[in-house]
Order: sequence, then C-alpha cells, then structure tokens
Amino acid sequence: MGGKKIKRVPTKKIVDKIVEDCDVVLLVLDARNPEGTRNKRLEKMIRERDKKIIYVLNKADLVPIDMLKEYRERIKGENPDSTVVFVSAKHKKGTRILRDAIKRHLHSRGIEEGKVGIVGYPNVGKSSIINSLTGRRSATSGLVAGLTKGEQWVRLTKNIKLLDTPGIIEPKDEEELVMLGAIRYEKIKDPVTPAVKILRSIHALNRDAIKRLYKVDVRDAPIEEDILRKIGEKLNYLEKGGEVDIIRTAKTVIKDYLEGRLNYYSLELKDYGQEREDNIDFIVKHLQDFPFVEDPHGIVKHLEGVEELKRLKVKRPLLGSREIGDIVVVISFGEKSYDSGRKKVEEYARRNNIDLYDVAKGKCGRNRIVVGVGEGKRR
Repeated sequence: MGGKKIKRVPTKKIVDKIVEDCDVVLLVLDARNPEGTRNKRLEKMIRERDKKIIYVLNKADLVPIDMLKEYRERIKGENPDSTVVFVSAKHKKGTRILRDAIKRHLHSRGIEEGKVGIVGYPNVGKSSIINSLTGRRSATSGLVAGLTKGEQWVRLTKNIKLLDTPGIIEPKDEEELVMLGAIRYEKIKDPVTPAVKILRSIHALNRDAIKRLYKVDVRDAPIEEDILRKIGEKLNYLEKGGEVDIIRTAKTVIKDYLEGRLNYYSLELKDYGQEREDNIDFIVKHLQDFPFVEDPHGIVKHLEGVEELKRLKVKRPLLGSREIGDIVVVISFGEKSYDSGRKKVEEYARRNNIDLYDVAKGKCGRNRIVVGVGEGKRR
C-alpha cells in the first residue's frame, strides 16, 4: 500500500555536485535494510562517470556478521569494482577501515589530491560518518534535508579532502520515510501502517524478535494490526474504557525499531568487540593545547592540576578514548583501584586495536585516573 507522496526537497544539485566533483563517493546504507536504502539510479550515474563507489553499511553493530558478509557479496556481485565497508559510526567502529579503503583507491588511480563526498537517504548516518572520519563535529547532524551553509571542505588527511555537506537522496513515500527515520514519527497522522510493516519485516527474518521485546507470542500468527493491539496490552497503553491506544503503540514500535531495541537479532556489542565507550570530553578538552600528548606521565601530571577535575564527583567509573593528532589517548577515570583502571585501559586498547606505548596513573582530587597513549594498528 503506497503512502502519500512527500514534496521533494531541493537536494538534487548537492548530490549532482558531489558525484561530479569527487573522486570517491561514499554511499551510506542502513545495514539493517541495505536494499531499502539503496538508489540504483544514482549508483548507475556514479559508475557512468567513472567514480569509485564505497558502500558504507552503517549501524553494522545491529546485524550479524554473516548477514553483513552476505550483503557485501550481493553488492559486489552487482558492482564488482565497488568496495563495501561495515561501520558503526555511533560506536566509532570501522572508520579506520573506511579511511584505508579511500586511500587505497586514490593511490591505485594515482590521484594525489583526492576529494571524497557522502550521499544517502536521510537518517542513515551520513553526518555521523563525516564526524567520525574527521574526528570532529564538522557536519550538521540531524534530520534536516538539504541543509548547507555553502561549500565547505575538511581535511581527511594531508592530501585528501572531504566535502562537509552530506548529499541527501530525494525522499520516497511517507511510509518508507518513517521506517528510515527520515521524518518524525510523532508528526504523522497514520503511524499504524509503517509500524505493521516494520513488524512484518522483523518477523520475516526472526520469528522470536517481537516476543523477545514485547512478550507477545506471534510465531504462527499473521502480522496485522491486531498484533499492535496485543503489544499495546502488554505495554499497558490503555485508554478509558480499556481500549488499546493503537496510535501510541504504533509510535512506540517505530521508535524501538529506529533506536535499535526492536531488531532482527539480539546482539551484544561485545560480540563485535565494541564495549560501551563513555563521553570523556570533559577530560580531553584540557589536553587540546597540551604539547606532550605522547607522554602519559605528563598527561597525568597536567590533569592532576586541573581544578575542575579535582572537584568532580563521578557516580561510576568512566572509560573512553580520543584521537589527538596521530596519538590515541585512552583514559580510565574514577575506578576503585589503579590496578582495575590499568586493566580496563589495556583491555580497551586490545579490543579497539590500539597499540599502547605506555600507561601512567595519578589522582584528580578523589578520582583515580589511568592514562594510556598509543596509536591505532593498521588492519
């Protein structure tokens, strides 16, 4: 059933410019729905202009590796000269592999000053890819189609520039846009139809997924609107008189799908070596102008003198990393013991393919801090 057509946004010129000006085009797809987020016409246009396509399957942490490999073989079968890279921009995984793929292509073509552009449907993660590649919040994130403040290039490396304006492929109909997260589900008049479509697509690949999240057994039942009512009952979304609030239930299903809770498979990030990473910007900001980031002992001594960190009280230990220039700094903050902090830093480095040079420890007020410095290993 087709939904109401949405007025097209004026982004064709941006996409055309990216394809025309760039040597490499990153086509970002949602790994959970790669076929639904592809645009065959655009792919054909890129190939005809003899430009390199790198398919970036974002949100790969939500899909089993076997299925990712199957998608890759399918795409490579259609476009043998393309490259397919699995990425989780949210968890900063795969961006180094993506960066290397860009470099390899430019080197193979003898291109010394390379240009890279990014295209894809709304909400597949284009801006997040730009931000993770460049290591800074450069691109404008969010669901604003066609937003640009003029042409702006950012340095990916000394010889590679990335266009800091993601090209947004023109939208499809309303139901597809809701399922992509390209328009806000809170605003649509009929969330029921896309919610049922989501449940059907999930159920077709995993007959236990709906039961796992909502405790509703639908293994042999057809996925119709009645399933939404059963989910609403379990969620206790009841109106006066005991009727299920079907609209609220439908919006919850869409939200759970977009945020990864309603998924084909139950995956733990640790299965991909992707443990939780905390936001340590409040620490790293004090190192932006620090000239000796290669020395963890110097970092610790410097941070021990920061009054803001001395006064800070954390509810739980924090662990994370940041790239500062060519150096990766791994920080454990607030662990109960130095030994625990050191083990967390070393384990984090192993899982994230970081080659540590050295580790140091110290104390910021009452908070134990362990700092490791190193560099990412080439894969």
